Amino acid sequence: MVTPEPPMSVACKEALQDLVELQMYLVAQPQQTAWPMCPRTRTSRLDTRKAHSNPVEVKVVWELRDLGFIEASSSQTFIVSKAGREFYERQSVRILA
Repeated sequence: MVTPEPPMSVACKEALQDLVELQMYLVAQPQQTAWPMCPRTRTSRLDTRKAHSNPVEVKVVWELRDLGFIEASSSQTFIVSKAGREFYERQSVRILA
């Protein structure tokens, strides 16, 4: 039996794509301001693509968290979870097929 994928907004898909492909993390911000994405590595990548949306709106962050696609790595930083990476990889395979 195939498990249906959770519904998610376009902004959520784009943020997840950026977090996975560009190896970024989110930095929590006070109140309702957007959260910036920062690179997880210091090494320069050949891929110079820019993020879809940097910073990420708070409602998108909560959507990613509620779906289990990001998790806290500290009190102020959120990274892609195993479930988020697996979801992204499944979506990528569907697009290429």
